[in-house]
Amino acid sequence: MTMVHIATKAISRKAGQSAVASAAYRAGDVLDDAKYGKTHDYSKKSGVMSSDIVLPFSLKALGVSVDRETLWNTAEAAETRSDSRVAREWLINLSHELSEEERHSLAINFAQKLCDDMDVIADVCIHRPVMKLPFDPNVPPSSKYLREGEENPDPRNFHAHILVTTRAPTIGPNKTLAFDPKLKTPFEWSNKKRKAHDLPSSMQEIKRIREIWVDTANKVLAQYHLPLMDARSYKDQGLDQQPTIKMGVEATAMERRGITTEKGNTNRAIKARNKLVADNHIKQEADNERRIKQYRDGLAWATEKNARLPGRIGDTKRRADFAKQLSGSSEPHITYCTEQNNRTAIRVDDTKRCVEDAKSGIAWAAKRCENLPKRCDDTKQRINGTKQANNKLTQRIDDTKQAIEGITEAIGKSNIEINKATERSARPAPNPFDDAARRARAARLDRQEGRIDRDTRANRHKDERIFEYVERMKLHLAMRLIQRHRDDMAIRWAQGETADDAPDKFDQRQVALLNEFAQHHGIEDHDKAVEFTAHLRQVAKRFDHTLVENNKAIIKLLRDPNAEREQYLALTKHFTDFRDNIDQKRTAFNSSIIDKLGGSAGEVGRMTRDTMSSFSYIEELMDYINQDNCPAEARDVAKEHLADTLDKTCQQFKLALREVNSLPTTQRKTYSEALKATLETFTEQYGKDLSESQHKALQGGLESYKHQVNKTHSPSRGFSL
Repeated sequence: MTMVHIATKAISRKAGQSAVASAAYRAGDVLDDAKYGKTHDYSKKSGVMSSDIVLPFSLKALGVSVDRETLWNTAEAAETRSDSRVAREWLINLSHELSEEERHSLAINFAQKLCDDMDVIADVCIHRPVMKLPFDPNVPPSSKYLREGEENPDPRNFHAHILVTTRAPTIGPNKTLAFDPKLKTPFEWSNKKRKAHDLPSSMQEIKRIREIWVDTANKVLAQYHLPLMDARSYKDQGLDQQPTIKMGVEATAMERRGITTEKGNTNRAIKARNKLVADNHIKQEADNERRIKQYRDGLAWATEKNARLPGRIGDTKRRADFAKQLSGSSEPHITYCTEQNNRTAIRVDDTKRCVEDAKSGIAWAAKRCENLPKRCDDTKQRINGTKQANNKLTQRIDDTKQAIEGITEAIGKSNIEINKATERSARPAPNPFDDAARRARAARLDRQEGRIDRDTRANRHKDERIFEYVERMKLHLAMRLIQRHRDDMAIRWAQGETADDAPDKFDQRQVALLNEFAQHHGIEDHDKAVEFTAHLRQVAKRFDHTLVENNKAIIKLLRDPNAEREQYLALTKHFTDFRDNIDQKRTAFNSSIIDKLGGSAGEVGRMTRDTMSSFSYIEELMDYINQDNCPAEARDVAKEHLADTLDKTCQQFKLALREVNSLPTTQRKTYSEALKATLETFTEQYGKDLSESQHKALQGGLESYKHQVNKTHSPSRGFSL
């Protein structure tokens, strides 16, 4: 089935539109606008395949002809009100399977029916989808190339813009064109006036024109054996399909540029749901075909069996006659069977009593076993306690054995030492004037002095190496500090570099910490009055023991940014998980109040719902910040997020108040009241925490809202009593 698309909208001065400008744009033409003194030049517009003026047969019969510029300047001149509808547009899709000539003929044919049916003049412009060349980063920006992330439109989107007049044409002197200044065409009447003239409502009239378009298109499609259109809704067709919502120009352009929109997400969800339903329908049809085949096979089998039924009925009758003959001689057997049945009944009763007794026994056993698990657990605990006591006792025995062995070994060593001491006491003391003894003492002192000299040289060499390492480390830390902004030190976010690509570089948060540290200690990145090497050594001297001990976190950051980053992310993950949780709760709340507010209302509705849910969101953030058991780093991030949330909420108030009056009437009231009530409560609760710029944002939104309200209620210049 070919897609049915026909839509209509008014070209109105109230919306700042002009019939001449609209016609020039759709036709890709150059038209002079007499009313506004402008020239509308759209001659460079691409995608216009044809543009034709279609007159009703009543004017064609009189030989009247009119050009586009005269037609729409005359239509503009016929309207005197500042909010008049100067034209109406009908937009129809044209099947891409048709040729260019066939599409042109179909559009002209339908426009002719509109002209004759509504007594208007039509300006028919056929457009094709304008396809651009693929994105090329080496080519300067051009309208011929796609932007980064942008997509081409659907290449099948051939359509026609049919611009019609809102007044019936009349013929003036010399067959000049004019319009009746007193009466609009009936289609432009209000529903109240249409009802007074026994005419159907505007919606019913649109449905009637939709049917005219479908009938006109189907005649052409049938000639070429193409799928036909169906003007009925999915519901009337009995299809479980949900229609997609209208995207609009802005949302469509954003989606083509790769920007996800709420309407786009809604349509993607609807399409996924329709595809799932269609797949299930195909599967169900396959199941139905399989079942129908089974039923047909079963019916064939039953038909074959029915053909054999008369013979079987005859056999059954013969068996019945034979059974009657046997029944006369089977009375003794029947009596015997009756007696056996009576005995069986008695046995059944006995069995039932046995079963009841068994159930009573089972209930008694179950009652006795109720406490069995608890007793088992107590027994297990006693066993475990006994095992633990045995283990401790075994450990004590082992410790005692080891102590006894140690004492025995100590006693043995003591005996040896006692024996040695006894032998030494038995030896004669050396003579202090003996030369051998004096030389031995001198040699021993020399050995001691040599050992002390060697240890001193070794320690001095070790201290020198440590000092050199410390000096090199100071220079390294000073180098990384004063060059923290260089591309080889800091992550290049503008070039798309991430922490995963360069783990040893500083991220934005770390650079900010180093900036604060350098400013606090008066360390400049580069002293122009001092040579770089000398400046580096000056900064390195600042890294003394006191500075290092008081700034261990900064030293760790300078030495290993990746380790510090991982530690920071681990500490702040607690808040990240908490924030994801409250974000989900906020999204669920916003979705739950859409129906109460009368619909989603686009971006204005989204911002309004965000302001309504900001109270609980901010309260949960404050509770998190006040929790002492959360990491200090996580609470610092929560404070930054709270400040961002307050600022974002103020901006949402400002933008929503500025645009809420542009909503449809059915939604404007509910969203306006919700915004005003929410703003009053928000100011009362958090006004003292807001900055001057945030107060200005709220005040600017209120002033814009009041201005729009006053503008709506004030009469226009064309209003007359």
